[in-house]
Amino acid sequence: MLTAARLRIGALILGIALALIALTVACSEPAPAPATPVPATPTPIPDPEQILSETSANLRDLRSAEFVLRHETGAVFLPAFSAKLTEARGAWDAQRGAELHVDAYLVPDAQTEPESGIYLGMQSVITPDAYYGTDPFSGAWLKQPQSFVPIPVTELNRLMADLVDMIDGPVLEGAEEVDGLRAYRISGDAPASVLNWLPLTAEPGQTVRIEVWSDTGQRQLRKLRVTGAVGTFDRADTVREILLTNINGTVSIEPPDEFTDLTGG
Repeated sequence: MLTAARLRIGALILGIALALIALTVACSEPAPAPATPVPATPTPIPDPEQILSETSANLRDLRSAEFVLRHETGAVFLPAFSAKLTEARGAWDAQRGAELHVDAYLVPDAQTEPESGIYLGMQSVITPDAYYGTDPFSGAWLKQPQSFVPIPVTELNRLMADLVDMIDGPVLEGAEEVDGLRAYRISGDAPASVLNWLPLTAEPGQTVRIEVWSDTGQRQLRKLRVTGAVGTFDRADTVREILLTNINGTVSIEPPDEFTDLTGG
């Protein structure tokens, strides 16, 4: 019996020893080599010229929008009226025309700051066959010849597209939020004459700096900033902004019910 007990103890000791040896061997085996990381595919940098081209094409296809033209610094001086235009806002529709509200100030000269003058608020409605504007002093509506239209807002989309097309040496500056949307900001230079559709006349050789914000998803123009003088009356540090909202949405353009007809028709 003693011999059998010794055999059982020996077998137990041998089993424990074998288990320890197996564990030691397992622990001494080299760890598997880490997987070679796969480099991430770099995101291609958007081509600013391509973005501008797509933005221009979408502007030419634009059906409607609301807009604001405002000045961060400076104004549009109208020497014939001795007035400074600071902001114009309204709505535009490719089929029905445009509605325009203008803030202006009567000033003694081009050097006087607008807010030092007398405020004038004017409204206009331009349809395919008529132009209505308010008298700046009485506010009464007048139907006037279409040649009296101060700004060709009925061609807003074409004017904006032409302006974008004239940008030279575009540079992608990054992406920013505009009206709740992510937009590429692209800058470049253009001849100042791109703003001659405003009551401005650029001098030969004048250039302006233009920044364009085009949304990253649909390539729609959201904002445009023009820095620099246009013509003889602008300050050198003039900065103008144009913002487009409610793109291709429903806009309100309603001619007045009552007006004085000055067209002779």
